[in-house]
Amino acid sequence: MQINVNLATRYYFDNRKLNIAFAVAGAMLLLLLVVFIGVAVANLGEIRRLKTEQARLDARHGRLGVAVSEKDYQAVVARIGTANSIIEKKAVNWLELLNRLEEVVPDGIAVTLIEPDLKARELKIGGAARNFAAIRLLLENLERSPHFPDVLLLSHKELKVTEKQLGFSFDISTRLVL
Repeated sequence: MQINVNLATRYYFDNRKLNIAFAVAGAMLLLLLVVFIGVAVANLGEIRRLKTEQARLDARHGRLGVAVSEKDYQAVVARIGTANSIIEKKAVNWLELLNRLEEVVPDGIAVTLIEPDLKARELKIGGAARNFAAIRLLLENLERSPHFPDVLLLSHKELKVTEKQLGFSFDISTRLVL
């Protein structure tokens, strides 16, 4: 049996610097622990305060566990539906839509109805024209535009504005690509 002796038994790192690094890291961890404990205590106090405030409000209003009637529920649902329809109408980029329409509507056309349907991605346009040639020009402009594919003339009829003045009303449907 042969015994090997390692003559390099000296440590190659500085114990003093290592101990200082451990002490600094320990102090930082201790500081973080104190901060987290302080935040947790503050949160618990806030939770207790909110619970007492909730109990006080429930006692004042007497609404602890009161069920909502079907009539009240339907009224709230109706108000939510109204609000959602307003939000949907505001979701249309009206400036861009009006700019695109301005590009294609010729002289002699008065647009009286612009009704976008975002779910079906359709646009209904209604209005009046001096003559049918103006309506035809509007249809051609809409068909040439990349923003209004699938143009359909839904209806048109002759209007009598005065005894001497005639016009046409029209309704057009198109897909909406903005």
